[in-house]
Amino acid sequence: MITSPHLRPHVRRTALYITEPDARDELHFWTTSGWFDEEHTTSLISSFPNLNYADCSSFPLAAISFALPQLPITTLHLQKYSATTDEFLDVLAAGAQTLQSLTVMFIDCYPSSSPPADSIPTIMSALKELRATCSMNLPLVPERIQMPSLQTLFSDVDDFEALSTCLPVSLKTLVIHAVEEAPSSSKILHVENLCLICENYWDGLPSCIDTIDTFVAPSSIKHLELVLYKYIRSRKPDVDLLHTFEEFLLNLHETGSFERLTLTFPGQTELRAYEHVFPSLRLLGLLDAIRMESSPISLSSVQR
Repeated sequence: MITSPHLRPHVRRTALYITEPDARDELHFWTTSGWFDEEHTTSLISSFPNLNYADCSSFPLAAISFALPQLPITTLHLQKYSATTDEFLDVLAAGAQTLQSLTVMFIDCYPSSSPPADSIPTIMSALKELRATCSMNLPLVPERIQMPSLQTLFSDVDDFEALSTCLPVSLKTLVIHAVEEAPSSSKILHVENLCLICENYWDGLPSCIDTIDTFVAPSSIKHLELVLYKYIRSRKPDVDLLHTFEEFLLNLHETGSFERLTLTFPGQTELRAYEHVFPSLRLLGLLDAIRMESSPISLSSVQR
């Protein structure tokens, strides 16, 4: 494949793994550090002139940084890396003008050996979608990274308060976990679509309210989705919790932009068991109850 001048221009998507890849539809290359050094990996990823999607797991970051300015890659997935802050930022800088969608998973950044020099932050002008999950110490702060065109963010990073400081006013869709202990102060985001991952099922409704009040301007929300996890079949919703949450949303409907609540249940949930919840919202036509596989906000982010 690498030496074929006829096939390489037709490759649009590829997954590059150091370990055994999962079965997917894209072209895969399984490499090992023993025989595929940095020079070869750089040559490999640069050999596809029309590549627009790359899924890289433990693939040398230096090779990715070298290739990004030369290739039309708009979607990049990075997973399973332990890298210095500079190595990670070099990749973002290399794709600053072209990357439209970026996913980082299972990445742990640690400080570089040399102290950071004062520099102008990297402006990722093309980036519209960011997914940052299962990662630690990502240098996503305005002093290092700016994303002026970002529209969609999925994040479960521990320090979301720090990440929120570099989010622009263009952000329209936010997918985050509901937090039980929200910080006392945070940047307020004006998003239209908010998806909260609620890991305590109905018991997490108070945390949802706290999360909304902490991170989001409630009046800006048009569509709220709750993804309900940790389903206990025998447990019934607490009536008082349901009533308090419904009153909260009815107030948003009357005073703000709120138009719809979507309840997204685990795939095997019998939806008829919850036809009685939030009756006022249902009467106003503001409520949807669906299963995970058809989730309107979170499908593209949570289940990617």
